[in-house]
Amino acid sequence: MGEITMPRLSDTMSEGAVGRWLKQPGDQITAGEIIAEIETDKATMELEAYESGTLQRIVIAEGQIVPVGQLIAWIGDGPVEAAVPAAPPSAAPPPADGAAPGVVAAPTTGDDNERIVASPVARRLAEELGVNLRHVAGTGPGGRIIRENVEAHAAQAKANTAVPVPPAPVAPAAPAPVAPAAPAPAVPTAPAPVAKPSAPPAAPAAATITPLSRMRKAIARAMSESKPGVPHIYVTVEVDMDAAMALRQQINLSGAHKVSINDFIVKAAAKTLLKLPAVNASLVTGADGQLALAQHTAVNVSVAVALDDGLIAVVVHDADKKSVGTINAEIHDMAGRAREGKVKQHELEGATFQVTNLGMFGVTEFCSIIVAPQAASLAVGAVRKVPVVRHDQIVVGHVLNLTLSADHRIVDGAVAAHYLKALKALLEAPLGILV
Repeated sequence: MGEITMPRLSDTMSEGAVGRWLKQPGDQITAGEIIAEIETDKATMELEAYESGTLQRIVIAEGQIVPVGQLIAWIGDGPVEAAVPAAPPSAAPPPADGAAPGVVAAPTTGDDNERIVASPVARRLAEELGVNLRHVAGTGPGGRIIRENVEAHAAQAKANTAVPVPPAPVAPAAPAPVAPAAPAPAVPTAPAPVAKPSAPPAAPAAATITPLSRMRKAIARAMSESKPGVPHIYVTVEVDMDAAMALRQQINLSGAHKVSINDFIVKAAAKTLLKLPAVNASLVTGADGQLALAQHTAVNVSVAVALDDGLIAVVVHDADKKSVGTINAEIHDMAGRAREGKVKQHELEGATFQVTNLGMFGVTEFCSIIVAPQAASLAVGAVRKVPVVRHDQIVVGHVLNLTLSADHRIVDGAVAAHYLKALKALLEAPLGILV
């Protein structure tokens, strides 16, 4: 009998939820067939069966969150096995109501909303409204919490808070007298614990508290691991974009392709990595357990895409070998599906370098955070019309600021400067990007 475990569907994924089982115990499965939808911190992805057989038993119910690598189902030959509890009844709670036949639900202990039997839609709505699912009564099959339950609970909670409730009187502490003039007896107390600098402050009384979504938790975790752990160095260069803007206009007017300046930058960044491969590297753990340098042969550029509740980085594999038009089509396609939660596993992993563009928001310059274990990240500002000096004359030109964030353990300041110098030269003579 073979194990089906929670897969790692992206480089940063540490846990996932079973959004929906597409097969049930007793169903015949062919290798490569889609058997479930897995919700990660980034998107909803399809889980393929790696072998053929009969789905013997589902271990993790829909909506349950488990770490990568944990058993979620069994596949094999022969008759379907009876459901087996995850632990003896004396040591573990019984399976959650509403679990399908052959399903062993994960225990309901843990973080507030993460171990409750609820539909994915109800779970997302609860995160948006700040509803603790432990306080919601489910009316779905077997007591499962559905969208209507969350909406009703939120409406009731809002109605309850609209009616002010006077605070209960506090009885005076004995044996201190009620009169304020007489102090209460001194009671020795333990010194207050000192809060750790990294701990977030307590929420103000007037604040609206909303639990972090899984995506936002993943972003917070990845950025916290990168910023303290990776010694960043920042180098900025200003690029004359007149020639690139003119070339882009010619391409778009030709009707063959519609491309953006960001497509030019992704292609140029990839080609420049071939000239300075030290920037296309990562720190890894070697066979001896010590830090080692991994020099990537492929140039895979990830492009940050803004979502409603966070961001996601889709990967253009072998970007140095693709045309600007192909890069545009791939990014547009992956970004659209990422916003719909339909991006594929391989489109989120394997990046060796990242490009983040905030120019569309009018940002002129910023520093991006490196996504470990990559060595560098390129921050792209807006193309601006400004006065420039050409041939001792002041004219109107297009300029762009690029900032390279680099891991100083791998990339020295001089190497970062050489990379930006080569990238600047390529963007200022953009025909070299197309050949």
